[in-house]
Amino acid sequence: MKLKYVLSTLILPLLFSCDDYLDKPASDDITADMAFETVIAAKKVLNNLYAEVKSSAYNINTRNAPYAQGCDDAIAGYSLWGNTFHNGSWTPDDSRTAADNAENTPPTCSFWNNTYKRVRKANLFLENLHKATGDEKDKVVLRAEAKFLRAYYYSELIKRFGGFILLDHSVDANDYSSLTNQPRNTFEECVDWVCAELDEAAKDLAPIRISSETGRATNVACYAVKARLLLFAASPLFNTDNPVLSDYTTIQYYGNYDKERWKKAADACKLIMNYSQYYGLDMEVYDTGDPTSYDNYFRRYSTLFFKVGRESVWISHPQQDWSGVRVPYGNRAAGGWNWINPTYQLAMEYEMTNGKLPAEQGSGYDLANPGNDRDPRFKSSIQYPGAQYPAYDFKPWIGGSASHLESQKTGFCMNKYLDPDFNSMTAGLVVRKNITQLFRYAEVLLNYAEAMNEYSGPAADVYQAINDIRARVGMPALPSGLDQAQMREKIRHERRVELAFEDHRFFDVRRWRIAEEALNGSLTGYDVTNGEKTGFYRIVTVGDPIKFEKRHYLYPLSTQEILLNPELQQNPGWPRLSTN
Repeated sequence: MKLKYVLSTLILPLLFSCDDYLDKPASDDITADMAFETVIAAKKVLNNLYAEVKSSAYNINTRNAPYAQGCDDAIAGYSLWGNTFHNGSWTPDDSRTAADNAENTPPTCSFWNNTYKRVRKANLFLENLHKATGDEKDKVVLRAEAKFLRAYYYSELIKRFGGFILLDHSVDANDYSSLTNQPRNTFEECVDWVCAELDEAAKDLAPIRISSETGRATNVACYAVKARLLLFAASPLFNTDNPVLSDYTTIQYYGNYDKERWKKAADACKLIMNYSQYYGLDMEVYDTGDPTSYDNYFRRYSTLFFKVGRESVWISHPQQDWSGVRVPYGNRAAGGWNWINPTYQLAMEYEMTNGKLPAEQGSGYDLANPGNDRDPRFKSSIQYPGAQYPAYDFKPWIGGSASHLESQKTGFCMNKYLDPDFNSMTAGLVVRKNITQLFRYAEVLLNYAEAMNEYSGPAADVYQAINDIRARVGMPALPSGLDQAQMREKIRHERRVELAFEDHRFFDVRRWRIAEEALNGSLTGYDVTNGEKTGFYRIVTVGDPIKFEKRHYLYPLSTQEILLNPELQQNPGWPRLSTN
């Protein structure tokens, strides 16, 4: 395969600065020879590549807001980048140099550019590791980790752009002339290459790491990245005889439909499920009373996001951010900025404890008491009107303690990343140290259930995967006798609820090719312009309508990238050379 790259990403140096979680090199002004003098020094360089996971745009705790506020699950409380996705105003002229933590710039064109910076670091690491003196076995593991990280970064490009320009080596920094006319590789070539790299890396990695190496690559992490990528690749956006737009080419999709692609995704999930001695749903009991109590289910689910446990397939580094607030998406009473306002549409996806959706007849839903008899994941994920937590009550109406109209939009606030046991209201604004569950076991089960249902229908193992997730929070099992289409809807519903605010819905509606339906129209919430007794409890349209066009299924490449490389094909529907 011809190896290719893009000119604009090759002028960046290999950086070695690290954060507090990582070992720092003796100096930030370090030469390549010094960096790879020993295995210990080389590991510090690799630590920097791991730090990119923490700082990158696909880590919800570092781009300051999850992708939920760019789809139908939430509305931004302030002028965050999700508004650009809502109003459909993102273009090939978006900044390609914006930092990953830019609050107002959408992670579109910059995502391509910033990913290639990381790929370049990985390539330079792999090319220089042989210089390091030390145990050859250690170098084998370090090499596998770097290959894993490079494959992971490339997999994220595929989700957003389709085929990319594939490079597995660095380029002479003094000669870019051969790289100015390189086209993109096909979608299939990119998927196959990334999967092969993950398979190779997995051979030299163990299924678990010691506690001091938490967050470093394992073979199971390799399988998780592969399974997610193959699930995307098997989905209707890419795996079809009838593409979204007529000018899609094999750069944007396979060019045909093959049911076996679903089986490949399921098989990758099974590789993880086979390590049940290490990984599984976290079923720990947190209270001393009834282990089946609502409180226990609530805390069991909430606590998943603040500790490393059986469910943690791969995490990013522990971190302490948001100087001055716990998290910006917490409500004001919780010491946050109220950046993420869940929609009423998302809230209505959480079932009652009897298994009925709130809108179903006989559900028992009460608009004025929305938390009564609800799936515990509702309170764990969303602060709703009248909800009580150890540190505060959520009162989003006029005159309520959590009411700030400049940021309160829907009468809901995100709660998933606020620890219910973390109460420092009397100690001032103390920031909670969090981790990010990049892959957790519940997603593996959901991925498996979806892939197997699409491949062979709702067999017993499909039911079990979903029912195990529901049973963990005390929800009833799915009804028996579902056909494939009915099971498909149940799985999609379960993904939306279980994985809310974990950066899945934004991409799921695209890969399922339902975004034109889901992301066009109005979003709704409670009427926060009224008091508790004077009109708050009614549902109103919130904000401007959201807009989605067929070109929005894939990101555009930057106009600047195409000017630098005339052979760089633009994604269909976007202007090849655009100016504002």
